[in-house]
Amino acid sequence: MAAAPALVAMAAHFGQSANSELFSQIVMTLPAAMLVLASPLAGMLANRIGQRAVLLGSLILYVIGGAGVLAITSEVALLSLRLLLGVAGGGLLTSSLGLIGDHFSGHTREKMLGWATSLSSLLAALALIFGGWLVDTAGWQAPFALYLLGLPTLLVAFLAIRNAPQAANAKTEGGAVAGLARVWPYYLLLVLLTLGMFTPAIQAGFLLAERGMGSAQMIGSIIAATSIVAMVTAWSFGYLRSRIGLHGFLAIDAASMGFGILMIGLATQTWQVFSGCCLVGIGAGMSEPAIASLIFRKAPPFVHALALGLIVSALNAGQFLNPLVFDVLRRVGGLTGAFVGFAITLLAAAAFVALRNRSDLVERTSLP
Repeated sequence: MAAAPALVAMAAHFGQSANSELFSQIVMTLPAAMLVLASPLAGMLANRIGQRAVLLGSLILYVIGGAGVLAITSEVALLSLRLLLGVAGGGLLTSSLGLIGDHFSGHTREKMLGWATSLSSLLAALALIFGGWLVDTAGWQAPFALYLLGLPTLLVAFLAIRNAPQAANAKTEGGAVAGLARVWPYYLLLVLLTLGMFTPAIQAGFLLAERGMGSAQMIGSIIAATSIVAMVTAWSFGYLRSRIGLHGFLAIDAASMGFGILMIGLATQTWQVFSGCCLVGIGAGMSEPAIASLIFRKAPPFVHALALGLIVSALNAGQFLNPLVFDVLRRVGGLTGAFVGFAITLLAAAAFVALRNRSDLVERTSLP
């Protein structure tokens, strides 16, 4: 997220040779392409060498791939470092989810998933706000200094993280396809929801710039509303879980994102964009813990490591596809039409989930 406020300035910097806003959007989402590939591999690797080793190695690559942008000037070097960052992110996110799954279970695990998403949303919001200030102060490369926060994180992880004991299991990755067969629709839904949750960060800045609404710092602050609200809703996920079914969360997620993106697309004032970002944040905070909880519940234990890697892949497939999808929609109906068309798709998905899973919209059992 630190790179999001720099997209407009990056497009201006590379515009002559890199040709257009699409390049800067691809730079932002390129790590997601590697995350899609690296995350399942990280899950399988964690089964062999442990979550701790994957986490520590990924943190080292994270600092190099993120903060390394401060030392480069060429487009090729920039793209290469973003690819490396994607490999690091695949290991980080997969091992983080894996550690939660290994050390916690049941309703406690659902709370931990919500809290983890909440804290990551808080840091994303701070990165957007300070990233915008850094762009205005020191240029498009400055926000990448925030990746140096990986160094103290590496120290804490080295001292604190331990692998949970693993019970022997006769099942192997050879049965993974059969084990994942019952949960594949949730991965498709997560891709769609991720397209929605990253729309403010990737697209709203260009909409604000097109309509003359503010500096890079203001753009970053407005977009940060998504992460701030996501922090609150993710933190509340574990507590709301006793009243709302997991499919109820998914219907709320898709609906709130749909209405929020619709409001952003039709906005004529900055407060309307801000309100739309807040609505998107409701769904952004609860999508990952809801789907992760469903997959933990529905997938057999022997496939959990790979299943978690695929969650990260689905999350980042949506992020990577966002500029490509919006580029197609923009060519058809302009920027406003792209927002409206995608919003209608999300609202239709919300209606489908609600009708298809009417029995799980409200939680009817007592959670331990």
